[in-house]
Amino acid sequence: MDDRDFLQSEPPVEPHDTRPAGRARQRIAQRKREHSAKGKHEPARKRGFEQLSPAGGFRLPDFRLPRNQIYLAYMGGALLFIAVIVFVLGRLRNDTPERPPNAIWIGTEWTYETHDDQAVEQFTSDLRNRKIGTIYAWVSWLQPDETWRGVDNFDKVRAFVEQFKRFYPEAELLAWISLPVDDGQGYRLDQTDVQEKVVQFSQTTISEFKFDGVFLNVEPVWNGDDNFLSLMRQVRASLPEASLIGAAIPPDWSPLNADIPVPPLIVPGTVWDESYKQSAALLLDQMAIMSYNSGLSSPSDYTLWTAYQVKTFAQAVDALGSGATTELVFGMPTYEAEPPGHDPLVENVASAADGIALGLQQVGEAARLVRGAAIYASWTTDEQEWAQYEQSWLNR
Repeated sequence: MDDRDFLQSEPPVEPHDTRPAGRARQRIAQRKREHSAKGKHEPARKRGFEQLSPAGGFRLPDFRLPRNQIYLAYMGGALLFIAVIVFVLGRLRNDTPERPPNAIWIGTEWTYETHDDQAVEQFTSDLRNRKIGTIYAWVSWLQPDETWRGVDNFDKVRAFVEQFKRFYPEAELLAWISLPVDDGQGYRLDQTDVQEKVVQFSQTTISEFKFDGVFLNVEPVWNGDDNFLSLMRQVRASLPEASLIGAAIPPDWSPLNADIPVPPLIVPGTVWDESYKQSAALLLDQMAIMSYNSGLSSPSDYTLWTAYQVKTFAQAVDALGSGATTELVFGMPTYEAEPPGHDPLVENVASAADGIALGLQQVGEAARLVRGAAIYASWTTDEQEWAQYEQSWLNR
């Protein structure tokens, strides 16, 4: 998605093992405790634990074991107890499912509409079966008058979050918030009040809407823009420690010194230096590289270009050291033609999957940082594209 897509980022309904995995397990355990607490104070009969005792005065006869057999019985009981504890702990650990690796952008067709539980359960089941565990759910964008779009729908957003978490607790549900850098009158990312509004609204999505984190879609961001880093830093500092922060990251559109096909449109500032990539990675839990809108004219060229994005971003983050945990996901486009940047005959699920897979082969050990693909977007993906996704990506 590029800067032209902001007003289109809302779908047609309206005029677009790591630290996070540990946080997911904490949230799952908390949700289980909350649900189980509802039955703790119910009477024993209601919970099915009615105690039975014999009616008469029946008494078992005295039975004594030799001292050495008593010791053996104690030891056997202790070993049995330990075995039971190990088994139970193992079952509890294994009962906490891991978050699937891939991501998807979902729009107002889910967050601004009312759905019954059956629809949401089916939706989450489809995501789980397709190994999609991170969801960027549309909330709002900051308009030129510095008000948030779609306020009248925020109650529906809250309701969707509650439903979604109930059926898919192991997923990461992030509040997708967009900020067009140009408000029609000029650059505004350097304005203190604009940054503060984004920070405050990010807090609201966590404290009131109950999202697991925020996904910030700030566009465009040119190489070396300290205002973008400042905003990420403020959001990071304002949110609870367990909250995740992700961001949409522009690809290196036209890297002139790389041995790959270069798009016909050369735009200065669209290639981030390694140090700038690293600065962003240090502030984020997940970077979703929007590896589409390349302007290329053949699927093979797009595959090589996508592989380069995987390689250059993974190497940059890996250079931070073995402690680097920032996840990387790479775009997999399913939207309609948007010339001159996007041609679906060139940029599609199959060619993107080939590019990501090739990049993983090229990057060596840094591949550990690549979490998966990020499908853009749910409302544009048809059954044929889902079939391609399963064949080209999940089953490769």
